[in-house]
Amino acid sequence: MDGTSTQGASRRILVIEDNEDIATTLADLLELEGHEPILAGSGPEGLDAARRHRPDLVICDIGLPGMDGFEVAAALRANADLRSTVLVALSGYGRPEDKEKAVAAGFDEHLTKPVRFEDLEALLAR
Repeated sequence: MDGTSTQGASRRILVIEDNEDIATTLADLLELEGHEPILAGSGPEGLDAARRHRPDLVICDIGLPGMDGFEVAAALRANADLRSTVLVALSGYGRPEDKEKAVAAGFDEHLTKPVRFEDLEALLAR
């Protein structure tokens, strides 16, 4: 990562992740790219943050306390104000069927943990 946003535009990006180390690392990387990260540690916190901040993009862990990432995706897709928000699933599982399940649940993209810098950069470039 070179410290400048891949597309030159800063985005508000909500990271919903209950593992604090992963969440802060992602936030740091996003900040280095010139974006505005917002962190939430559970499904309900993530939904609240999405409603309050209206992010451009949401990176959401699948295994979350309170409600899982699939439930979060369904709730975001059901909200007219957030329906067009780009949703990215974050999971320790990266088999083709895991990615298909994420897309079927309403996610636009899927990242597998541990997230590689190159994959994050490619995602932000799209």
